[in-house]
Amino acid sequence: MKTLALVAFVYFAVAAAAAHRFSEYHVAGDRQKLADFLRASIRWTFFPSLAATILILALGKPFLMMFGPDFVKGYPAMFVVSVGLLARAAAGPVERLLTMSGHQTACALIYGAAFAAAVILCLLLIPPFGMMGAAIATATALTLESVLLVWITTARLGLSAAFWIKPAAP
Repeated sequence: MKTLALVAFVYFAVAAAAAHRFSEYHVAGDRQKLADFLRASIRWTFFPSLAATILILALGKPFLMMFGPDFVKGYPAMFVVSVGLLARAAAGPVERLLTMSGHQTACALIYGAAFAAAVILCLLLIPPFGMMGAAIATATALTLESVLLVWITTARLGLSAAFWIKPAAP
């Protein structure tokens, strides 16, 4: 998990850089710029995260061997956790957009739900599946968090986080 945490740096860097723009476009009432910037920031998050994930997974065994042969047992779990990290990257920095537009309570509730899901899933999955159970719990919680953030962004702000679809001309 710590090795894959390198992928999250992309997410946090884009989120930090995007927050002030989300606020600026929201306050100005410029929905088109806000929608365009949201899609762009998601692309800036997803594609570098995908590339980093592929690289880290390709080099996963050698990375893990640096810590000792016992760590290589975690290699399959890296693939499972990467699903959750890519789900987060596909959502991009929507939580910053929600926070900058006054929906911070919704974000807090979503984070609380994701945390609760992670704890419950860990309690259920680690005893029978060990490390892989923890990986599944983590990936599921990250995916749940991402889906809920995208859903609330669409529901509350009417903005699509589907960066792969070119919007229709106004």
